[in-house]
Amino acid sequence: MKNANYFINGILAIAIIILFILQFSGKKHQCKSDTILKGDSVFVHLPVAYVDADSLLKNFDFYTQLISDYELELSKQNNQLNQRYQNYQKEVLEYQQKAQNNAFLTRERMEQEESRLLRRQKEIEQTAAQMEQELALKQKIIQQRLSDTLSIAVKEFNTPQKYELIFTQINSGISNILYASEPYNVTQELIEFLNLRYKVEKE
Repeated sequence: MKNANYFINGILAIAIIILFILQFSGKKHQCKSDTILKGDSVFVHLPVAYVDADSLLKNFDFYTQLISDYELELSKQNNQLNQRYQNYQKEVLEYQQKAQNNAFLTRERMEQEESRLLRRQKEIEQTAAQMEQELALKQKIIQQRLSDTLSIAVKEFNTPQKYELIFTQINSGISNILYASEPYNVTQELIEFLNLRYKVEKE
């Protein structure tokens, strides 16, 4: 039911945008748009385009680098955490063996070791929680950097202004675009523009 509402809202949003363009920008874009008269109907070819979001992210070098750096950091932190946990497990096993063999000199010494292991466990749990928070923050930073970069770059890509609207199509999920003719697909053109822009910035 919720998906159906999203779907309907998406369709309504597109309809409102198109009506807005036709109502307020008709005169401005008559020279840009092709108008075909057929009987009593008027078909307007709007200056719009769409981008395949999945393909864009897959081939955008800047995003690929961000994800690569994130995955490297994730792997590094996981290795550190796993190493600490393995060391802790060895210490627990040694404690259990000593307790079974009555290797502790006193009961007090055994309780001290048990308390130390409990503190070690809490430290590892706290470290894991902290790492999780740091990674979640880095995910937000990646999303924000990507959003900011695309927002600025797409404006540059559309200068001088060729399109009034550029939609995104998501093949891996529900998309607001039910159908789009291939000539309106500017994905590859935008990818080439973004990668060239990123290469220049790096240099």
